[in-house]
Amino acid sequence: MDAEPLFFLHFPRTAGTTVDEIFFNNYPADTVLKIYSRDEFQKYAVIDEETFSKLHYITGHLLLTNTNPTQFYGKKVRAFTFLRDPVSRLHSEYLFLKTWKNQHLHAYLNDNRISFSQYITSTEKILRYRGKNFMTRCISGDSLETAGIAESLEKAKYNLEKSFMFFGIQERFMESVLLLSQKISLKNILHQKRNSLNYAAVKSSLSDEEIQIAREYNQADIELYTYALEVFDARIRQEGAAFQDSLKKYIFLN
Repeated sequence: MDAEPLFFLHFPRTAGTTVDEIFFNNYPADTVLKIYSRDEFQKYAVIDEETFSKLHYITGHLLLTNTNPTQFYGKKVRAFTFLRDPVSRLHSEYLFLKTWKNQHLHAYLNDNRISFSQYITSTEKILRYRGKNFMTRCISGDSLETAGIAESLEKAKYNLEKSFMFFGIQERFMESVLLLSQKISLKNILHQKRNSLNYAAVKSSLSDEEIQIAREYNQADIELYTYALEVFDARIRQEGAAFQDSLKKYIFLN
């Protein structure tokens, strides 16, 4: 293989299933490593050199084993991710887990009547990492147990811009996919939305108090997202008018 495999750091509710679908349509199945289910985690707890050498794309709710340089299984990968407004992402994650019965937290959240605020603030083992600067922790490479979030934030900013091959913005999905496709020469980027919440669930609104709690517990993620938007805007501007023409065509065709 000419280049290290791509590694998709898939944060929940950032259009990751749609991203996966695009890559599945571009790469042969035997060059893709997908690790989402418990069985898949067990099956691929280790991987041999020959199998790894054939991979083009690695995806799942996985963490990098190193973030600078980006590595998985201790081997170099070209990591990329998609970010989303932290409060919106967490609310979507909460609604998704409460409404999709095949998700592992569905029964726990419903049987215990866990509110969105409790989902964010809980110190129970099953929830304690979910609503607290999760994107910053994962991109920085720091342990979720680490207390120094300010240092993790600076690491995450650096890694996102310098160490990661690419990052996109979920709210600007078409721009992101087009930019990514130009960077790694994806031939087919036409797609349908996957795993979208139904309209009734999306319509469910947050109170001012819930928003305040989510923001309080995710200040680092909010700052990271704001920083990412600034970098993303700069990259789009650098592409110039030709990119905007290609974007219009892509939107039309899709």
